[in-house]
Amino acid sequence: MLISAALWEASAAGRIDVHAPQAAGQIPRGDPEGLLAGWDANSSVTLADLDLLMLSVSDNDATNAVIDAVGMPQVNALGERLGLSATSLQRRMLDFDAAAAGRDNTTCGADLARLMAALGGAGGLSAEVCEHVLAGLRRSQHRDIVPRYLWPAATWVACKQGELAHVRHDAALVDYPQGRVAVAVVSTPAAASDALARVAAQAVRAVTAAP
Repeated sequence: MLISAALWEASAAGRIDVHAPQAAGQIPRGDPEGLLAGWDANSSVTLADLDLLMLSVSDNDATNAVIDAVGMPQVNALGERLGLSATSLQRRMLDFDAAAAGRDNTTCGADLARLMAALGGAGGLSAEVCEHVLAGLRRSQHRDIVPRYLWPAATWVACKQGELAHVRHDAALVDYPQGRVAVAVVSTPAAASDALARVAAQAVRAVTAAP
């Protein structure tokens, strides 16, 4: 989400053209199971397309392409500006050598919730940036954690999951008739999706009095 926000800030400032086409085959591919791996190499793709793949299906190759376009320093600078003190982007996706060398990506539940709140209009990001990022998050295909037990009371959910062998998390922005809630659930070792979903639902209900 932070990577996407940095991309759209750069676009708004005129530093990056997110709609410029490029050949899909020119994008480095390292994840044989990713959606981009099956993309026609001769077709055109834009950074806006790659951003959607990153947010909606967590495509690793698309994420790396967006990171390369934006730059890690810019992503981290935005995180610092938003007060995400435990969040740091130190490596590209699937760079296990960097992780083994101690350059790993970090975050925490409080930072994820704070970022979701910023995307929901709490401050720190422009309305244009929030609109673009949330449009991708609303199309997430991974909806078995936070959204699982929120319906039908929730009227709108934008969410983003993350998962590795030792962690599983989900962060979401949820609209209820009573108001908007930013919620994040994180676990290490990786908890079962259903357990995290129940914890998320309890947390949201506690602050909304939703049934």
